[in-house]
Amino acid sequence: MDNVTHTLIGLIAGESVGRATRAREPGLAPNVRRGLFVAIAAIGGNLPDLDLVYSYRGVPHDTQGKLNYLLEHRGYTHTVLGCLVLTLLLYAGVEWWLRYRRLAVTRRDRFELLAMSMFGTFLHLAMDFLNSYGVHPFWPVQNRWFYGDSVFIMEPLYWAAAAPLIFTVRSKVMRVVIALALLAGLAAGLFLDLVAGVACLAYVVLTTVLLIIGWRASARNAAITSAMAMLTVTAAFVTGGYLAARRVDAIAAADFPDGHVIDHVLSPGAMNPLCWDVLLLETHGDRYTVRHGVVAHAPGLIAAARCPTLPGNGPTVAPLAKVPAADSAGMHWIGEFEMSKTDLAQIVAGNCNAAALMQFARAPFVAERGREWVIGDLRFAGQRGDGMADIDLDRDSPGACSKVVPWTPPRAELLQ
Repeated sequence: MDNVTHTLIGLIAGESVGRATRAREPGLAPNVRRGLFVAIAAIGGNLPDLDLVYSYRGVPHDTQGKLNYLLEHRGYTHTVLGCLVLTLLLYAGVEWWLRYRRLAVTRRDRFELLAMSMFGTFLHLAMDFLNSYGVHPFWPVQNRWFYGDSVFIMEPLYWAAAAPLIFTVRSKVMRVVIALALLAGLAAGLFLDLVAGVACLAYVVLTTVLLIIGWRASARNAAITSAMAMLTVTAAFVTGGYLAARRVDAIAAADFPDGHVIDHVLSPGAMNPLCWDVLLLETHGDRYTVRHGVVAHAPGLIAAARCPTLPGNGPTVAPLAKVPAADSAGMHWIGEFEMSKTDLAQIVAGNCNAAALMQFARAPFVAERGREWVIGDLRFAGQRGDGMADIDLDRDSPGACSKVVPWTPPRAELLQ
């Protein structure tokens, strides 16, 4: 998730817990306790992204810069062990602040502040799990990737969920952040092709209702409403993802009965749990196929062919052929990529940069571009210029290779 969303979700968590539970005497005053909860959850909700300090070097145009970002971001700090370490560091900062302000705290206060430090930090990991990018939380015991395939990387409905807190949070800065996020969500719906018209209308209605609740209700009820809205948005997308996965499996069984499904990558449209971008990965003998399409849950309202395309769904380096299956109101096929598993395995075995990328690539492809060969990930292949994960196999081979990380390749079965 983007860091605005992480911050607002932390704000919702801290404010709702602070308002829904009571401070006890002796101990921290209610306002101080609630303010600490909000600050801890918002900071903890961003701490795992500290790996950007060493993984991100601006927009990467070279192979090593791309590999460093792909393999190190959502790396060690996005694990259970890493989050425990970050929790202790965050709580140490809280203890320093308490001593600096000379605040008297009880053992119960310290336990609650430690629990909120852990909750806020692990909330980041949980939210990152929800999209198709993936996390590998159980390192070093289990190094495989896990994917939620439920929420787009940037979801304005979470921003709308924070609307009631404009009237409850004490910080003017946070009020401004919430207001700007709400306006940004509205602008995205009005001016970007990323959002369907019906989804934009739903965003406006939801935001308006939540603002009215925040204005009229008590601070406690407003905060709880905000938390319930966040959970409802999450439940809607998780349910939509589950139904989309079942729909894709049924379509694969009916239209491609000879293929063996190895994965399906799902991502919803922004503000829209009714439209789902799909990458269907199958094997048939030595052939490896990725079929790209769109699934619509309510084709009577938004047909699959009319669903807005996600960013990165433009022309790709990977050559896409026509999918040998008919479209329907609920399923629209964009194209398919196919290659030999043997060729892919040989290319990866002969190039350490390709092997490094395979520790990240969930929908890998290899394609010829002019006189050069490119390996990439179809999740990110349709961006302007080179995709985020496109690696030129000739330019840097056999030059220096990226350092080794322990992540299990998502498509290890294609390399055997």
